[in-house]
Amino acid sequence: MKQNKINYWLLGTLFLGLVACGDDKGDYIPPAIEEPETPPAEDVYNKPDFELHEDGKPFDTYRGLVMAGYQGWFGAPGDGCRHSNSDNTAWYHYRESEVFKPGVLQNSIDMWPDMSEYEKRYTPGVDGPKGRSSKFILPNGEAAQVYSAYDESSVLLHFKWMKEYGIDGVFMQRFVGEVINNPDGKDHFDMVLKHAMKGSNQFQRAISVMYDLGGFMEGNRDESALLADAKAIMDTYQLLDRNQQKYYLYEDGKPLLALWGVGFDEKPFNADQIASLIAALKEQGWSIMLGVNDDWRTHSSSKWPRAKYTDIVKSANVIFPWFVGRYGSIEVYNSHRKPIIDADIQWCKKNGVHYAPHCFPGGADLNMHPNNSVMERLGGRFFWEQIYGGIKLGAEMIYVAMFDEIDEGTAIFKCLNKSDVPSNVPETDYYVWYNKAKGSYGHGSSPKDESQLEGGWCKKASELNIVFQGVEDDLPTDHYLWLTGQARKMLRGEVPLKNAWPAR
Repeated sequence: MKQNKINYWLLGTLFLGLVACGDDKGDYIPPAIEEPETPPAEDVYNKPDFELHEDGKPFDTYRGLVMAGYQGWFGAPGDGCRHSNSDNTAWYHYRESEVFKPGVLQNSIDMWPDMSEYEKRYTPGVDGPKGRSSKFILPNGEAAQVYSAYDESSVLLHFKWMKEYGIDGVFMQRFVGEVINNPDGKDHFDMVLKHAMKGSNQFQRAISVMYDLGGFMEGNRDESALLADAKAIMDTYQLLDRNQQKYYLYEDGKPLLALWGVGFDEKPFNADQIASLIAALKEQGWSIMLGVNDDWRTHSSSKWPRAKYTDIVKSANVIFPWFVGRYGSIEVYNSHRKPIIDADIQWCKKNGVHYAPHCFPGGADLNMHPNNSVMERLGGRFFWEQIYGGIKLGAEMIYVAMFDEIDEGTAIFKCLNKSDVPSNVPETDYYVWYNKAKGSYGHGSSPKDESQLEGGWCKKASELNIVFQGVEDDLPTDHYLWLTGQARKMLRGEVPLKNAWPAR
């Protein structure tokens, strides 16, 4: 019985095999081979090896922070500053050629602030001395307005934005050429710093003073005058007492003071003078951050011998190099700048100096320097690529330039969209010229002979057609504030480390 069952099974198997080998090839379809699903790549996060700052706590180190530079230099007639007493300085840092009017070389700004949230506003062509300004007309026909950093409400609004968007704080620029032995400039920057110190405490934002050394050692702007100014700031705000100015930025147990412009051959000082200044500031109780030139590791000159320059950098607690104007595209950043930043970071880690990569959203400086070119923002991609690149290379802190610099088009604060900026067409056309050999500009009612401009040019203002830059029209005016806040999250390991920013 068992043998018969086996025979029947063999016959059945043979029959099925014959059928399968027959002419009717459509009767059998082999099953499809399914490829195994590739799991999506897991997000990579930055992994800081330092303690993250907690809200409400003092800022004991720059590590883990995203900070921006803060110019704070804009003023307007009637704001109460001593600059308002002089017709040619009333529109402080808005003016060019001592006027604030539409047209290249007649104003100094390249972006226009979004004024919708400001408490105090000023209208060119209406406020201030007659003849020194003209109206800037918006697309809706209304006159455009600006703000003054001399007003407390404006500075506090800016610190409010820092808190809202998660930006850790700012380095308050203090220009040696404008505050030392210059009563009007000192009045302005003293008041702005006072407002900023209040904003720091009110909104729990980090703050640090940064001297721009342009003008240092010129005339009577010497080391002793700068040291007296720094000491006055330390004493006025009792910076050695954390109970008074709780959120002033510290590094290595001391309040951090920054010096910008170190290692630039065009500056009117040398390595010996800066070494002396740093030593004296340390005696006052400061830790030191240096804003250096972009080629600081390889630079050498008669004013900055390589060995001495290296010693100066090693004496600092923190450095950051200046990159605005050094590159203007993602391609150049990735092929040229990133390898330099990588080497910078490795050198600093080896030598015990903290390093902050300098990131900027783009730039434009055409109304003051019409021969320049625009560094396009690309909707934030240019900015984000630098932030991502720096963090991926191991940066532990970021320096953003700048919070409010609308005059060189690097501002991250709220500015008008491109389609909403006022007209920059002058009331009466005129000639503009550029001397290439001297790097100088001029303008007037009559043209200049180009043969006398040493490789430069002479054109009508209307031919140059220089317009105000703006935030891209498909983006909100706060886009770059938001991106900077996302940069902080990426540095802290709270959002993925990648060169596409999180969804908003």
